[in-house]
Amino acid sequence: MSASRLCEIAQIRVSSARAMRALSEHEPHVLGAVDAAARGEIAQGEAEDILASHLGARESCIASMRSFDTEWRELSRDVASLPAAESDELQALSRDFLALLSEIESSDARFAAELGERRRQASVEIARADTGHAAHRAYGPRSDSQPRFTDRKG
Repeated sequence: MSASRLCEIAQIRVSSARAMRALSEHEPHVLGAVDAAARGEIAQGEAEDILASHLGARESCIASMRSFDTEWRELSRDVASLPAAESDELQALSRDFLALLSEIESSDARFAAELGERRRQASVEIARADTGHAAHRAYGPRSDSQPRFTDRKG
């Protein structure tokens, strides 16, 4: 009983990890949306929604993987006493799961670095634009007749 349940849980975890790895294939689209928002091609809110949707789907996969943690720990106490065939199946599933997690970890590191760099670039551009607006307000032509704080009198 415990061996079949362990294998069932392991299969669910492997399926969730595969789904999460498949989500990483959409990361270029997510980064493209961030870039498009930075260029003003789409609204910032739309890019944030795309990113939030992507991260929400990932959280769903993680929740699915973690939903059996307590049961897994309890059942895995008896793993040494499993028959060889059941133990081999469980080990194969565990190897698949660990390989998927390694791929996901590598993809996550790349995605986080790319997203971080894009956000850093965006903040630099925002600061540059803010500085430009402030300079224009201080030194640019004015339509009213009131002197600016930089205008000299007499």
